[in-house]
Amino acid sequence: MKTNPDFRLGEPGIGVPPGDPLERARLLVVLATIALNIAAVALLTFAPWSNWRSGLLLNFLDNVILIGFVVIRRDVLLARFIVFGLTVGLAELAADAWLVDYTRTLDYSIGGGPLIWRSPFWMPLAWEVVAVQFGYLGLRLWEKIGTAGLLAIGLLGAINIPYYEEMARRIHWWTYAGCRLISNTPYYIIVGEFGIAVALTSLARSLRRGSWRTAILMGFAGGLAIFVAYAAAYYLTDGLTGG
Repeated sequence: MKTNPDFRLGEPGIGVPPGDPLERARLLVVLATIALNIAAVALLTFAPWSNWRSGLLLNFLDNVILIGFVVIRRDVLLARFIVFGLTVGLAELAADAWLVDYTRTLDYSIGGGPLIWRSPFWMPLAWEVVAVQFGYLGLRLWEKIGTAGLLAIGLLGAINIPYYEEMARRIHWWTYAGCRLISNTPYYIIVGEFGIAVALTSLARSLRRGSWRTAILMGFAGGLAIFVAYAAAYYLTDGLTGG
């Protein structure tokens, strides 16, 4: 396999020159994780034993694919996306705690397993993968078709992520109650995911020519954006209307 000859750890912008030869392969790898997740979640609906372990396993496989590509192809940009995503996942724990303890609409007890704060301990990895997928795919769309690309990734987030929310109860990961629902998916999740996908894309733009520090800072900003998007969506769909 070809490697990126401009890869140098810690040097902003190095490894992502104009006409990056890894761009197409990187996109295919990210799309492969999306396809894997969609297929795996569908198959897990036929597995009555599914619980927190299946969530951990799926996110482990995603990371094997992503990190494997980084190592084999020496891809500094995707490495920054992974750091960005993991930081998003850790920062997002506050949003989860708010949904569990304040709104009381989110319940993780169905999946069992150890927790970090109020979230399953594998949840930061789940959000890491989401941030990589939507951050990178959204960035490509934004660069290609401008504002329409941001709208497209927002709509994709509002459609694709609720697919996992819908399946989560069936595969014993989490469930919702006490809010307005479409089947098993809250209204506020659908509205919030639109904003989250747009926010992750906007923050990911700086990773093209950023540093490792930039990836971490943007990751914390992404976690805050998730909190704000869910809170705004919740008050719009449930809080201000009396639930």
